Amino acid sequence: MLVRVDGNEVSWDLSRCASLGAVLEEIYRKMGETGRVVGRVEIDGQELTDRAEKELGERSMDSVVEISLTTGTAGELLRSGLQGALSLAGAIDKDIATAVESFRSGDAVGGQSLYAACIEAIGIFFQLAGGILNGIQSGYFQIPDGMRGIGAVPSAETADILGRLLGHQKREDWTAMADVLEYEVAPNLRKWVGFLEALSGGQAK
Repeated sequence: MLVRVDGNEVSWDLSRCASLGAVLEEIYRKMGETGRVVGRVEIDGQELTDRAEKELGERSMDSVVEISLTTGTAGELLRSGLQGALSLAGAIDKDIATAVESFRSGDAVGGQSLYAACIEAIGIFFQLAGGILNGIQSGYFQIPDGMRGIGAVPSAETADILGRLLGHQKREDWTAMADVLEYEVAPNLRKWVGFLEALSGGQAK
């Protein structure tokens, strides 16, 4: 099995690791010793998501050809995550507006297609935002003293909003979906953007 870190092959002895999960734990430990943080993991060219990593369990390493890691300092990864989330949020906001226009004009098929793309992008956005918050809580990302008063994370209402949206989708109530998208989802997303922009101190734009 080949292991690459930031494009460079490394010769680590991982023979004592009995599973793929154990291999990753050992890799994270080794990277921690260097003072760098793992930002992205690919297994045979496929990105490893948080959910997939939790499901690894005792999966055998026999079928794995290559593990590739992208690393950085904590500050670099924080800025990168913030940039990615804020850029994605801008695109989502535009897609929401287009989906709302389609639903309101009676184009349910077009609206549903745009809605599906929005939901997929929103999922990626919250994965990025969640990674940032987890990094802060775990101590990987240090927040400058001047940013400690940025306010509460705007997460309390997000799940409820998305739950209502899903309910309207199941009932095929396109008008209600347009209302929730325009008057609840978009404003909630903008709250997240404001929070992340404050967290970045304007440096992630």
